[in-house]
Amino acid sequence: MQDKDLALKVSGVIFFLVGFMHLVRFFTQASITVGTIRVPVRASLFGFVVAMFLAIWMFKVSKAGK
Repeated sequence: MQDKDLALKVSGVIFFLVGFMHLVRFFTQASITVGTIRVPVRASLFGFVVAMFLAIWMFKVSKAGK
């Protein structure tokens, strides 16, 4: 059970870092192009919300297992 909690916490940290990077991109207005398509900055706001939701969920599930 301890391995599961550790995996959930590591996943939570990774999702938190991804969300933080989306927030940084949103405020710095950094340009990202995939092939010939430019990714809108507002997509990072959506990515921030989703990543933070997943991070909080992972941390809650890891605490509920104890």
